[in-house]
Amino acid sequence: MKKIIIFIACFWVSVGMAADLTLELISAVMSGRVDVVRDLIVQGADVNAKNPAGRPVIVLAAANGNQRTLSSLISSGADVNGVDKLANSALMEASAFGYEGAVSLLIASGADVNLQNTAGDSALSKANRSGKAKIEELLKAAGAEETAKK
Repeated sequence: MKKIIIFIACFWVSVGMAADLTLELISAVMSGRVDVVRDLIVQGADVNAKNPAGRPVIVLAAANGNQRTLSSLISSGADVNGVDKLANSALMEASAFGYEGAVSLLIASGADVNLQNTAGDSALSKANRSGKAKIEELLKAAGAEETAKK
């Protein structure tokens, strides 16, 4: 019985620690503290974690244009095609905001240039709507196609 109680206690402690790591990772990604992001990854933070609104940390990093954070997440196994509840990807966010370096990194890392969100938008359509011509060129060179909305 004592072993079972110890096991349960250890389980709950580890669950609590994982939740803390996730919250710390989200905070570090949002504030662009790449050194903290790297430390948390080494400690076991989930690189595919999502914030309470369902946005993966890679999407948060892309929306902030933080290329070094993106690179750390990707090299640690984050899903480059991870999407939020509306199916927005990191590439869509980086494209919409005009973060050329982030777009290049995501493309080079295998991001799907033709992925569409629930509204039928792609990275290319978001870049087009935002007037980001250089981003449009990068996406087209990577095989992005103009598609009709869903």
